[in-house]
Amino acid sequence: MELKEYVKVIKRKNKLIFIIALAVTFSSFLFSTLQPIKYETSLSLLLSKDKTQLTDDFKYDGYYALEASEKIADTITQWVKSPEFVNSIYQSAAVEGGFQNLKSYTKKFSAKKMSPQFIEVKFETNNVEEADKISLAVVEEINRKVKKIEKDSEGEIAFLVSNENPITIKKQQNIFINSTIGFASGVIFGVFFVFFRRYFSN
Repeated sequence: MELKEYVKVIKRKNKLIFIIALAVTFSSFLFSTLQPIKYETSLSLLLSKDKTQLTDDFKYDGYYALEASEKIADTITQWVKSPEFVNSIYQSAAVEGGFQNLKSYTKKFSAKKMSPQFIEVKFETNNVEEADKISLAVVEEINRKVKKIEKDSEGEIAFLVSNENPITIKKQQNIFINSTIGFASGVIFGVFFVFFRRYFSN
């Protein structure tokens, strides 16, 4: 088929293509509006020395404190990907996690080290109350593990994790963009369907 023939087919079947595009657009609109309300939380974690060593070496002052805190920060970003750690957080917060498999545990939190002593943790919840409970549980569970490291190192690694007030906002569905993408996808699918049906009818 030449290009002119393709154009003729599309012109003849433009109503069918338009109907398919509208159907996909409406489905996208319906899907967007029926999505459950979610809340996004950004939790800022600050790493600081829990105590100063009164020795001539000052092992964790200055450069050594910065290097030690950077390693602890790297460790924390890996903890939030651990199913065991995520499960402990949700149990401590008394919040239902809705876990279906191991992969669902690793997707609950995302953590990014912004600096050697600053980590940003993000997660989603069903409401603000759950967000507050989980934020508190995250800090408590991290400090519990950090204290265990301090104990195992006989006090040589002593850090404290604290946070400011977490920021929680409602996650908005962009219905206009979703519908626009649905319409464009519907047009493409409609054109494909027209030529697919024409091919087999011939």
